[in-house]
Amino acid sequence: MTWRILEGDCSLAYMAGIIDADGTIGIKRSTYAMRRRGDATQPVFSERVCVKQVTPEAIDLLHETFDGYRFMAGPGSRNGRPMHGWQVTDLKAYGCLLAVRPYLRIKVAQAENCIALREVKERSKRARVAFGRGHAGAAVRPLELTDEMEAFAERAHLLNRVGGDAL
Repeated sequence: MTWRILEGDCSLAYMAGIIDADGTIGIKRSTYAMRRRGDATQPVFSERVCVKQVTPEAIDLLHETFDGYRFMAGPGSRNGRPMHGWQVTDLKAYGCLLAVRPYLRIKVAQAENCIALREVKERSKRARVAFGRGHAGAAVRPLELTDEMEAFAERAHLLNRVGGDAL
């Protein structure tokens, strides 16, 4: 991936600070295709980085740099202000985390957990896709890889738990 950042620019460190302070790094486990559509037998796991702030400047910088989804959210409290938000998932989240990882101070474990999930997802892709048949058809994900993904999702949940020690 190419970022709109010059070599030696301190923007990555700044954005890592934004993510450390006001961001969430996690893994979404979705069973929608299993429950509603019925066309899947296993959950889908997605890396996710999200930031919400009351002012748009940092959100705009993250969106301009890493693309993703820009949104407005309701206030966090009854008398609060609307929140500007930004989110990236899957490969864009992975790329974002690789870029800011050297500068993170607080959410290092969450970032490394998501990066490790991507590596398992890539192994899963190689295991499922059959090359050499004139097309790339997909098989069911091996159960041991699903179990690894479940473990990363559970760890993300524990790392992001509010109150008390996470691990």
